[in-house]
Amino acid sequence: MYLRRRIIRHCLVSLSFVLLYLLLNRPEVILFSRIGFVAWYPAIGLVMALLLGVSPWYALLACLSDALASKIIYAQPATSFGSTVGAMGIAVFYGAAAYVLRGPLQIDLGLRRRRDVVRYVLVSATAATGATIIGVACLIGDHGITWGEYKSSALGWFLGDAIGLVGIAPFLLVHVFPPIRNWLAPAPSQLHPTTAHSSGTTLTLSALAETCGQSLTILAVLWVMFGTRDGRYDHSYLCFIPIIWIAMRQGVRRVVTGLLALNFGIVVAMHLFPPTAVLFTKVALLMLVLSAVGLIVGSEVSERHRLALDLNEQTSYLDSLIQNSPLGIVVLDRQGRVELANSAFEKLFQYDRHELAAIDIASMGMSDDEATDSRQLIPHIFEGNAFHRTVRQRRKDGQILDVALRGVPLLLNGEVRGAYLIYEDVSEQIRASETQRRHAESLDQLVKELELRTRQMTLLNEMGSLLECSGTVKEACNVVANSVQKLFPEAPSGALYLFKSSRNLVEAVLRWGTIASSSEPTFLPDACWSLRRGQPHWSERPGTGVSCRHLAQSTTTQCLCVSMVAQGNTVGVLHLEFENAAGSRLDSGTGKLQDSHQRLAVSVASQIALSLASLQLRETLREQSIRDPLTRLFNRRFLEESLERELQIASRKKQAIAVLFLDLDHFKKFNDTFGHDAGDMVLQALADLFRTFFRATDICCRYGGEEFAIILPESSSGDAAIRAEALRSEVKGMRLQYRKQTLGTLTLSAGVAAFPEHGSTSDELLKIADQCLYESKSRGRDVVTVALPQNA
Repeated sequence: MYLRRRIIRHCLVSLSFVLLYLLLNRPEVILFSRIGFVAWYPAIGLVMALLLGVSPWYALLACLSDALASKIIYAQPATSFGSTVGAMGIAVFYGAAAYVLRGPLQIDLGLRRRRDVVRYVLVSATAATGATIIGVACLIGDHGITWGEYKSSALGWFLGDAIGLVGIAPFLLVHVFPPIRNWLAPAPSQLHPTTAHSSGTTLTLSALAETCGQSLTILAVLWVMFGTRDGRYDHSYLCFIPIIWIAMRQGVRRVVTGLLALNFGIVVAMHLFPPTAVLFTKVALLMLVLSAVGLIVGSEVSERHRLALDLNEQTSYLDSLIQNSPLGIVVLDRQGRVELANSAFEKLFQYDRHELAAIDIASMGMSDDEATDSRQLIPHIFEGNAFHRTVRQRRKDGQILDVALRGVPLLLNGEVRGAYLIYEDVSEQIRASETQRRHAESLDQLVKELELRTRQMTLLNEMGSLLECSGTVKEACNVVANSVQKLFPEAPSGALYLFKSSRNLVEAVLRWGTIASSSEPTFLPDACWSLRRGQPHWSERPGTGVSCRHLAQSTTTQCLCVSMVAQGNTVGVLHLEFENAAGSRLDSGTGKLQDSHQRLAVSVASQIALSLASLQLRETLREQSIRDPLTRLFNRRFLEESLERELQIASRKKQAIAVLFLDLDHFKKFNDTFGHDAGDMVLQALADLFRTFFRATDICCRYGGEEFAIILPESSSGDAAIRAEALRSEVKGMRLQYRKQTLGTLTLSAGVAAFPEHGSTSDELLKIADQCLYESKSRGRDVVTVALPQNA
């Protein structure tokens, strides 16, 4: 939608340009006298404004419009040099000029800087020269003029184009094309950012009167130049009066309007009072020079006005910065007198501005023992050196202040013209520093404690990160052993106890340290006071306190037990054993070190408990996802994943792999006779048989109901058939009882398929093995059927 709107707008602009271009090419508009001679050529100004103000790509439209004007207005053949080469010359030269001005030179399209105006005049004049050479050559090629008229025609052509470029195009660029550009592209153009200040004047009564006066002056000049018979065309120099007036007063935005009005008035007057050939050229040259001078002067005034506004804004900003600064600021002249002092300085030292004029800043309020040194500071600045020093000064009321004084020399053209002093009251900071020195020892101790806490937190975070990455409980225990020894260097030995699955016994899954542990490898939960109370417990040396029963009676260490609780569930106990020396330190003083170790141990135990609980939960969930809950064999999902993996291994190693499909015969009748509980017991007994009958590398799965599937890696179909026959005999010989009732004889049917002789994919093997199983059923059950090879 947005793109379509832009295309429509560009089409409307293109259509308007073509119509206006044809209008501006009319002989009565350009004051056509003969081929190659015109008073001005405003169509070129329109072309340049469009190419520069919108896009150089409109040069193609300018070429088409020029050829169209030659055909419609001047009846030139479409194949003439003027309609082809001449039109392309205009497009190429003025398109290139617009590209250079917009791209490499990047002029301000508002022509508010003299540099940009000079660049515009030079580049456009160069383009006009090239277009003139091509255009006049085309006139000769079309036999419109002879070679003898080349110079005069080239001069007239160049002046007509140049007047359009400097007299018409600037007006369009400044006043017409900015809204067109915004209309074509609603987003603000990034090519040339607009300036912060506008050079336009506010419309007041005096401004309106001045505008009327300037307009009347233009009319008066035109009347003096053309209204009197005797002085007609004699007083052309008067044209500079209104243009210079407008340029000096309002800058480039108003002067482009004045130039357009004056040039238009001159063309109208030339219509009314046709000049001779000599005057024709002089007037055209006048219009060109007048337009160029007006543009340059107007841009200079606009630029100076903008610089003045910037300077005034910067001055106001600096003055506001100084006056509103919370620091006391003083500016001194070359003789050391106060030129400027802000309110913060007056408030700091309680002097007003009139009193500061009579005070010597160098020794103001300084104590007698520091006065000599203070007087050297100001001369030090005037020597071109900056300084920063803390000094003591006396305020007007006699109070002594500690002041941070910064002095900077003010340099102008490499010469020191004054000094810039900044005062900051640091009395409170000085007093705080003295207080800080008095507490230096306590702060040092605090820093050491903080360093210890930081190191402990770093190690604790590192342990937590390693525990999160642990895949099994065994890996997590290794991480605990390594981390706890770093966290507790005073406890060289320890153990990690976890509850067994029965929850009636606590077992040491990990021990570490350089000395023999004083704790039992397993103990009952009530043997540990930490598990009883749910709180950390210190077991003192024998005879000195309440000790846990799982500790040896001969121990001489001081032990700390911390129960590990995660999500309301007690996982186990963290047991730490401190040496005698460490124990002595723990007993000494107020027990702060003991409390510190206990807090750290609680954090460590909590971290370990969360990680172990997460690992145990993860292992439980994984076990539940791949195990059949009744038989504890692998389920069908695990079978499919494992078979796919084993097939890839067998294919890579060029080995065989066999699949057995087993089914208990007449199991539904068995359930109906003895009940489902007996059926479940039979399935469990069969699963126990599978676990002892098959190899550890074989994968036994419950496929569903009374069906089982066995994966036999590195086994051929013959080997699998032998194992299946042996299993069939083993099952047939089983004698099971349920609730003192002897169950009947069990039989099973089997189907055998092998890779690669029977199939190459898991789906094929499972399907073939299942078909063989059904064939065993159809053959009367209690039979093993081996699949036929694929090429059979």
